[in-house]
Amino acid sequence: MTGPGRLGLAFQNARRERRGAFVPFLTSGFPDLVETDRLASALCEEGADALELGVPFSDPIADGPVIQRTTEMALRAGTTLAHVLGQAMRLRARHPTPIVLMTYLNPILRYGAERFAPDAAAAGVDGLVLVDLPPEEEPSLWESLREEGIDTIALVAPTTDPARLERLVRGSRGFLYVVARLGVTGRGAEDDSVESLLTRCRTLTDVPRCLGFGMGLESPIERYRGRAEGVVVGSALLEAILAAGDAPGREEAARRFTREFRKKLPGLDPG
Repeated sequence: MTGPGRLGLAFQNARRERRGAFVPFLTSGFPDLVETDRLASALCEEGADALELGVPFSDPIADGPVIQRTTEMALRAGTTLAHVLGQAMRLRARHPTPIVLMTYLNPILRYGAERFAPDAAAAGVDGLVLVDLPPEEEPSLWESLREEGIDTIALVAPTTDPARLERLVRGSRGFLYVVARLGVTGRGAEDDSVESLLTRCRTLTDVPRCLGFGMGLESPIERYRGRAEGVVVGSALLEAILAAGDAPGREEAARRFTREFRKKLPGLDPG
């Protein structure tokens, strides 16, 4: 039996330090193919526990306006899934930080589903969030990811059917992505039922639970103490980067946001 991968070890380390894990989301290729590497490295250097790289896609269903804006910039820069894998490979050579890709199915099909998993593993990718592909479909793709040692991370929400929740949760590896707000990323009202969802997830799996969608510096994450082990932050981080006027300012904004958010992480210490 193999031990935990880089993602599992990252959450174990956060727990030893009596805090939650911080998983920033960065649109790969934003704002261009060169600067995106500097932003990603800045997040790793400032203490991201894992880094989520978003694969730009022209027809997203879950992305809010901020991520859509960065995605449009990345697509105009010519970013493809091959570029994202190249970025992952460069980051893996420089940083031990676990790398998670968040993508839709279409870029994988265009890349070649049969070679995606081995190429992603070779690039150093640790986990995958496949937004629009249910685990019941394309079983060969899911199996190839597992065979290559890539954690398949499930998205669950307060609206997930209870009968289906168990299948999703039990198939999740690395961490469980728990949607904290209804709607697209960065928008929507916080759902009070998320706390009961987190509790239900713990009865089904020991995999760490990460809250995402709408999380930022003002989020009262301490209300989830003992119920979540980490936080995914995308829109709020990207909004701070977008507000900067030039490349040095964008890098400093990424570093400053990471430092500030890390100060909140002890709020998830289960005690």
